[in-house]
Amino acid sequence: MAGRELKDGEQLLLRGSAGALFRVTVGQPFTREYVEGRLKSGEWSWPGSSPTPPAEAKPEPRTEEPSKPAPGGDSPKPRTQPEQDDDPDRPAQSAPKSEWVAYVARTQHMSREDAANYTKADLIDMVS
Repeated sequence: MAGRELKDGEQLLLRGSAGALFRVTVGQPFTREYVEGRLKSGEWSWPGSSPTPPAEAKPEPRTEEPSKPAPGGDSPKPRTQPEQDDDPDRPAQSAPKSEWVAYVARTQHMSREDAANYTKADLIDMVS
């Protein structure tokens, strides 16, 4: 059955790579060339025949162009740490909320009670 001529509209019973039988009709989307390619590669086989070992597959070379920065612009630089002001009194990101409340109340001219109503993330956003 290996040299068999496939015709459009013909229904074939084939065996898949996992060994399961399936039926396919030659035509769209399974063109004659597509089915023959799968049979030749060993991915599909005829029932009752020993499957052909798959051909040694090699990765296809990449064809896309590498991305480039916009003309006249610098490429973006990754940010490893959040930008921080040069304020030595600024609490660390991991500092407790109470330190952030005191810092925001002092620098944003609000009462500690008002600052305490915000979440720690909101307080950090206010001064970032």
